[in-house]
Amino acid sequence: MSGSMPETLLSVRDLTLSFATRMGPLKVLRGIDLDIAANEVVALVGESGSGKSALGKSIVQLLSPPFVDGRATLSGSIRLHGEELITAPAHRLRAVRARDIAMVSQDALSGLNPVMRIGAQIAEAAQAADPALSAAAARRDARDMLAAVGLPDPDKAARDYPHQLSGGQRQRVMLALAAIRQPQVLIADEPTTALDVSVQARVLALLADLQRQSGMAMLFITHDLGVVANIAHRVAVMYAGQIIETGTVAEVFTRPRHPYSAGLISALPEAPAHHPRLAGGPPDLHNLAPGCAFMPRCRHAAMACSQPPPLKPFPGGAHALCWSPLS
Repeated sequence: MSGSMPETLLSVRDLTLSFATRMGPLKVLRGIDLDIAANEVVALVGESGSGKSALGKSIVQLLSPPFVDGRATLSGSIRLHGEELITAPAHRLRAVRARDIAMVSQDALSGLNPVMRIGAQIAEAAQAADPALSAAAARRDARDMLAAVGLPDPDKAARDYPHQLSGGQRQRVMLALAAIRQPQVLIADEPTTALDVSVQARVLALLADLQRQSGMAMLFITHDLGVVANIAHRVAVMYAGQIIETGTVAEVFTRPRHPYSAGLISALPEAPAHHPRLAGGPPDLHNLAPGCAFMPRCRHAAMACSQPPPLKPFPGGAHALCWSPLS
C-alpha cells in the first residue's frame, strides 16, 4: 500500500475484556490497540487461546447481553468512522451489525438458521441492511449473491436448508450473508479452518475478491500463518490477550521483532533456520506473571522482563511489545 495515508475505518483503543469466574476476574483482552483502514486487510494471528476470537466478537459486541449472560465486562474504545460503539445503545448496535460490520466464523452451521431456507436468510439480511428493498428484489439479490460466491446451482442453494449443503458450501453462504450487507468492515474468524485445502483456497480467493471489489476493511483472524501472505497487508500478533507485534506481512515474516512472532514463523516450511522453535504452551490467564507474559517461554528473557514491557516503534509503523526486540 502506498501513497497518502488511508482513512482509518475502525479504531480500537485500550480494549479490555474480562469474565467473572469462580477464581476471580479472567482478563481475556488486555489493553488492545488496533487500527484498520479502508481497503486494508489486517491478519490477526496467534496460538489458540490468545484472544483472537474474543477480540473479533468484542468489536461487534457479541460478548455483551443478550449474547452472553452478563458476566463479561468490556472497557476501552471501539470507534467506527469516529463513532464510539462501546457506549452505543442497543438499537444502534443492531444497525451496525446489520449494515456496517459483518462477521464470518469458522462454524458456519451454527451461524445459520437450521429451519430457514438459505435464500430467505440472505434476503432477510439484505432487507435488514436496506429496509427500502422490496421482498422480490431481496430474493433476486440473494440468488445473485449465491452465484457470486461460487455456488454451482444458486437457485437450488436458495431453496435448500443449511443441513443440505456441504461445509464448504455453507461457508460460502456465510460469505454471501456478509457480503450482501455491503459492510464497511468484515471480520473473518478462522473461516477456512474446517475446510479441505482446495475448498480453503476457493474461500480465500472469494474473500480477497469481495474485499477488493467493495473496498471494505477486513480483520482476518487465523492461527495458520501459511494463508496470511495470500490475503493480508498487515499482521497483528496476539499473545495472552495482548497485541505484541504489528507490521506489514513482509516485515513480520522476514524480520520479526518479538521472540514469540519468530517462534510462530519458525513453524512455516520456508522459515529461516535461525528462527527458534516455540517451547512450552500458552500461559494460564488466571496466573500471569507480572511482567512479560511470554517470559517463561522466551530464550531471550532477562531481569527487565519481570516488568511490563514497553511498546517500541520501528520505521514504517511497526511495533513490538518487548524489552529486547530481535532487530
